[in-house]
Amino acid sequence: MSLTRKHWILVGLWVACFAVGSFVWKIMHTGSFFYRGHSEMESIDDLDFTVSVGDYLITRSEIEWEYKFYVKQLNLTDASEHHEGSPLDESTSSTAEKVSKSPVSSADLKPNVELYNKIMSNLIERKLLYQYVTLDSHFTLEEPARFTGCLQEWQKAVQKDVDLFRDERARSQLKSLLCEKDILEQYISERIMAPIQFTEDQIAEYYREHKNDFTEPVRVKVRHVLLASEADAKKVRARINPQNFAAIATEQSIAPEAAQGGILGPFSKGDMPSLFDVAFEMNPGEIQGILKSTYGFHIIMLEKKVPKVQLSIDAARERIVRILSKKRQDEEYQKWVEMALNNIPIKSSRNL
Repeated sequence: MSLTRKHWILVGLWVACFAVGSFVWKIMHTGSFFYRGHSEMESIDDLDFTVSVGDYLITRSEIEWEYKFYVKQLNLTDASEHHEGSPLDESTSSTAEKVSKSPVSSADLKPNVELYNKIMSNLIERKLLYQYVTLDSHFTLEEPARFTGCLQEWQKAVQKDVDLFRDERARSQLKSLLCEKDILEQYISERIMAPIQFTEDQIAEYYREHKNDFTEPVRVKVRHVLLASEADAKKVRARINPQNFAAIATEQSIAPEAAQGGILGPFSKGDMPSLFDVAFEMNPGEIQGILKSTYGFHIIMLEKKVPKVQLSIDAARERIVRILSKKRQDEEYQKWVEMALNNIPIKSSRNL
């Protein structure tokens, strides 16, 4: 079972709670009704819990439930799994670290104000965008298939943690969280991102303006012999040379590429474990070793060094399309959020 599937609840909340972008900035700066700023905030009481998004009233208990649920998922995931999951950038990882370093129980929870605020921001955003989706006549929510995935996820979660979801209200809140998030993902895919396409002229123009960004770095091609023990490595090192390196690699190496004479690459710096970085300072035919790693003991010979080259537009095309797509997606997403903000009223005790 993969990490993503095993901890689908955590990953979903991780993305939802920390993908707080320009839409939160606009909500915060056009109303400034639920967050006073770090310099003024001292406790959870500084948050304004009286917030209505369209016809939906967000309650304090709802925010507290999502907060406690999120922290519980953090506590269920060990530190190694955090590092192997989707990475957070520096601006958001600190919040999770503050919560995950010292496990807490949902019954005796000392609130982290920054995380509390982010979860509250996400809840406002989710309710705002979901209500706006219901106004789009081209995207019907009457199709039962739209809810199949989230309901399956919900059933799995309830069965997995019976104690957490024993209460009907908790089950209902989880269903809303999962299904609203899933519907928003469907809408973004079908209505916001799907129409994005680029002409050859647009691709060519971007290539001309950013040509220096599309280069292939220096790469190396090496042969290596991997031995299980240092004693075996010393014996091989004593008799190996550029002429017999491939043959000895085939006979003695325990690495998967032994059958190909120990050949690896070409690869650029950082593509392989750090012990192979030494190859970038070597000359063709030069041998280095013995180098120890978690796999065993290595002997490396530089076969060939490939200089830095300028990529053609055809070679850079796929990367250019990804860059342009990301830029356009951000623009289209921002437009969508702004339309939602202009059509769905958000009110609180601070702007009434």
